Amino acid sequence: MCQNNCNIKREKGEHLSYEDRVKIEHLYNQQDKNYTEIGEELNCHRTTVSREIKKGEIKQKNYDWTYRKDYSAKRGQEVYEQNNTAKGRDLKIGKNKDLAKFIKEQILKLRSPAALAKDIKKSDDYDLQLHWKTIYNYIDKGVLDIDRDDLIHGNYKPEKDRPKESASTTRRKEGRTIRDRPKGADTREEFGHWEMDLVEGLKEKGEPFLLVLTERQTRQEIIEKIPNKKAESVVKGLDRIERRFGVVNFRETFKTITTDNGSEFADYEGIEESFTGSSIPRTSQYYCDAYCSWQRGSNEVATRFIRRFLPKGTSFKGIKRTLVKKIQEFINTYPRKMFDYGNSDEIFREKLNFSI
Repeated sequence: MCQNNCNIKREKGEHLSYEDRVKIEHLYNQQDKNYTEIGEELNCHRTTVSREIKKGEIKQKNYDWTYRKDYSAKRGQEVYEQNNTAKGRDLKIGKNKDLAKFIKEQILKLRSPAALAKDIKKSDDYDLQLHWKTIYNYIDKGVLDIDRDDLIHGNYKPEKDRPKESASTTRRKEGRTIRDRPKGADTREEFGHWEMDLVEGLKEKGEPFLLVLTERQTRQEIIEKIPNKKAESVVKGLDRIERRFGVVNFRETFKTITTDNGSEFADYEGIEESFTGSSIPRTSQYYCDAYCSWQRGSNEVATRFIRRFLPKGTSFKGIKRTLVKKIQEFINTYPRKMFDYGNSDEIFREKLNFSI
């Protein structure tokens, strides 16, 4: 009987058996199936298969004296047994499959480990408490059959340092650098200071962008679809937001806006001037240092939220305003540890002197 037709029954979340490893060896070496396909055959997550293949990887010589990497069930079993004898104390979650299943399901629904730990503590369904760091450890160890790519922010890695900015950019920023920004914005003690960036869709000419603003104290998000990344489109996007808030309310709510040094944010006069043509600026714009995305850290977090719904390479042409607002609402109502699991929308509305 063909190995591929031999169904191995196993519960999701259980450790792989030697029979499972034999099947992986056959599917990976002889049928050249990928991790996802093998995971479906074994009723386990692709990351479980990936880790297992790395454990049992061996080097084999080809007929032409070149080498290839194969998976060995025997080697994988030896590593598993060796790790088993060297492991420390039992996991706190123990054999509580219901809790493990609950954690996995909630994370795949974009619930954060910190919010989950709070939910478990409040729940009467489970007789133990888990620290949010413990849940991260379980993810990293493969206990939950998921990995950090499944988290709301994915497996985020900060950008590497890049060259310094040009002289022309420096001249444009005179008196408008992040060091000129009010101290209340730096410390987040004062409400009304925002970060602004663009989120790119498909890298093609004529593709729309998302204009994303993040209030530094409350982490409130405003997302506006604009037709391109030209400076005039950014200004028009701000004009629409100002119309919705009202001229006076906008000025009180948007005291400063901090951006990067891109050409799309070069028109600081247009960004600061109200669409009404009033002589009173509607906001003050400040520029981050070149290639220092961490200076707009809240904006970067918002972008990672958005990417869960609109991954890189997604065209924004067919995206309707209703979807954009749905993503905005998800971010603004997402429970956050920093707010004792309250959300940005609640805190933002408390700070306003008017209704929106």
